[in-house]
Amino acid sequence: MNTHCAPMPEMQDFSKSFMYSMHQMYFLVQKRLEALLAEKKSLSFSQFMILVGFHCSSHEPVSQSVIAERLYLTEATVSRHISTLVTLGYLKREEDKQNRRKHIISITSLGTKAFKQASKYIEKELETTFACIKEKDRANIMKNFSHVLTYLLTKK
Repeated sequence: MNTHCAPMPEMQDFSKSFMYSMHQMYFLVQKRLEALLAEKKSLSFSQFMILVGFHCSSHEPVSQSVIAERLYLTEATVSRHISTLVTLGYLKREEDKQNRRKHIISITSLGTKAFKQASKYIEKELETTFACIKEKDRANIMKNFSHVLTYLLTKK
């Protein structure tokens, strides 16, 4: 039995408008961050996001598939970025001793340094970008996003 009611027309309008606004905001922020990182001769935003996957795992070696899952990306996309990051010396790829078809990826000290520097640039830009949201509104926004995220994660 479906416990959710059919959305009211105004809810459908809200949902469409909200989703489009979220998509547009993410795209525009990502574009700004790409430009900023290019200007600073840093990582690309996509490369930075791959390194975020290591930051989330406490810099422990992980498989390519784990990073893809964490970042909601395809393994092919992750593989392409990992190859570039290995070439740049930011990541190290080793064969998994238990499964030779898998690779274990770890971040190098050079990769950690690049990640930290890019994080500083990004943090400063995001502070500027979201400064228009009043401090008192931020907790409410985060609370509501948390509810939606919890709902989505339980519906996997």
